[in-house]
Amino acid sequence: MMLAMPLPVAAQAPARVLGRVVDGSTGTPVVAADVRLADEHATSASDGTFILVAITTGRTTLSVRRIGYTPWTQVVDVVPGLDRTIVVELKPIPLQLDSVTVVATPGEISISGEELAVRGRDLARALDGWEGIAVRRTGSGGPAEPQLRGGGPDEVLVLVDGFAANDPFTGRADLARIQSREVDHVTLLPGAQTVREGARAIAGVIVVETRRTIRPEGSAWMASHGARGFRAAGSTGAINLTAATERYSDRFSYDIPEVRGGGSGTRLNAGGDLYTASARLESPVEVSLRGSMSDRDLPGTTTNPTPTATAHDRTVFAGARGRGALQWSGSLQWLETRAADPSPPTGAAYDSYTHGLGATIEGGFRSNARVGGWSGEAGLGVEGRGDRFGGDGVRDGASFSHAAFKADAALHRGASAIWTLAPAFRLDVWTGQGTPEVSARLDAGWQRGRTAITAAVGSAVTPPVLADLLFREGVGVKLNPDLRPERVRWEAEAGVRRDLDRVTVSARFFLGRVQDMVVWAPDFRFIWSPRNFDVRRRGGEASIGLRPSPTLHLDGTAAYSAVTYDIPGGAQVEYRPRVTYSLAAVWSPRAWSADARWHRIGQRYPNSAGTNPRPAFSLLDIGLERHITDALGLRLQVSDLTDTRAEFIAGYPTPGRTFTATLNLRLP
Repeated sequence: MMLAMPLPVAAQAPARVLGRVVDGSTGTPVVAADVRLADEHATSASDGTFILVAITTGRTTLSVRRIGYTPWTQVVDVVPGLDRTIVVELKPIPLQLDSVTVVATPGEISISGEELAVRGRDLARALDGWEGIAVRRTGSGGPAEPQLRGGGPDEVLVLVDGFAANDPFTGRADLARIQSREVDHVTLLPGAQTVREGARAIAGVIVVETRRTIRPEGSAWMASHGARGFRAAGSTGAINLTAATERYSDRFSYDIPEVRGGGSGTRLNAGGDLYTASARLESPVEVSLRGSMSDRDLPGTTTNPTPTATAHDRTVFAGARGRGALQWSGSLQWLETRAADPSPPTGAAYDSYTHGLGATIEGGFRSNARVGGWSGEAGLGVEGRGDRFGGDGVRDGASFSHAAFKADAALHRGASAIWTLAPAFRLDVWTGQGTPEVSARLDAGWQRGRTAITAAVGSAVTPPVLADLLFREGVGVKLNPDLRPERVRWEAEAGVRRDLDRVTVSARFFLGRVQDMVVWAPDFRFIWSPRNFDVRRRGGEASIGLRPSPTLHLDGTAAYSAVTYDIPGGAQVEYRPRVTYSLAAVWSPRAWSADARWHRIGQRYPNSAGTNPRPAFSLLDIGLERHITDALGLRLQVSDLTDTRAEFIAGYPTPGRTFTATLNLRLP
């Protein structure tokens, strides 16, 4: 219908404002600047660019703000159907907030919420392939867990508005439960970061900040294989509310690699329902409430299907935090899971129920610091966590507590060439660990004009996940009472970044040694248990961003992560891809936008011998979006265009080629 009526559609086409925010002194991009025009809001990306769409035409005021810069405003005339391109130069100023000067940690990488929404409906799709992140899915609608630098899913900490989104029992975070349109920006801190952010950050940290205000909006989508979903969000006063639901089909076709010469079959008992809701109060005390509920089927592996198995998971989270010179936070989390199979293909019927309650508390203060010619901020803090679990899946008396003391600083000096130093120190103690564990890290940076160089060296430590410590042993699996904490004895990394007018290139390299990495492995009797292994970790990431025009963005990332057992000829650790590649393109002329993403996952080994590798696979997604009116938009997307039916781990294929249509409505 739109193609048949080009003139009326063109007359109603919304205007757009495109631009780039740069530092007025150095010309370097300004990341995460707040850009507002009438009711529209955007955040500048890692290269300083922003896009505001569906703009009400006429004369209005464009404002840009960022901590450490003078606020910038300009009156602009917006013409229907035409783009307006603006370069915003922010003037740096020394700014204090509650007697604290904010200095960024060297090596941080950010991406805006606008870019994420184009890359995927949830963060699992949006972050897959970005800056070396590989997301591991377990079939249709199952958990989508990030991996970094060859680490496992329980070695990546995900923080949402300052609180850990990792399951306290498994240690893993499900990125599929975070909607991209709820996110203001995401910051990545790769490498060993437990000294700054806490347990689980052995391979890196993904920091998610949600949007402060949300226009009333809703979206509905339908996809192949019977998948469908709905999302609604909005703000009332200082409260943000969101809710979403997703449904996945119980069956889809898949390839059977175990069949000689190839074969195909139908994956049964593979669907389910997912519900999420959240509320956030913006005030001097920030309050976050989150809840999720999933009812899904457990199909088993392709070689041992379970047509009647189901799982039911429930989580409720409540947290509050205060900011300023005196910082504090506290949270409570309840979770429960029930897995059942009345007629499994092997073994006896089961109905297992496990539940747990966790609480955290954290406090500290920050103040201005000056050492010689260096100035910035420094802080001290303490934190504690306690968990108690019960039910069929854990042994009796399953409780665990963890406490830590930390100190850190962020200092800088210089004018035309800026030097930064960020030292950090941490002591950890937990249940069963008599002697406190010590870790430290030092980040350094140098920036002149549009060139930045970073370096870091440090150590990290984290206790084993509670699922490994507290599970109830059974047939074929055994507890390991001697399980030791994972330690990054040392890790060194260096990076360089160069920003030009239309090109951004960066590279990072790392080398380190991990002692006592926890990996599930069988013994000589083929009884599985979590065991400690020493490994070596080395590799790097490289990325390039091209902006040939304000309407065309091109990005590419390559990552190499060799995580091998620390023995002569040691093989790659199980299910850790050694190489990943990613390419993305976004073209947004006027009211249309088109995008494409290609992501390749290298070989993964299902055993410690480095044999029988799972084959590498590539995924190609394409999308087309049309802003029909200022408030209404339609998006069409094809995921896995080449119908790969990818398997990240053995026996858990994805549905393959999937068509999705999404209708978005944003009210004034």
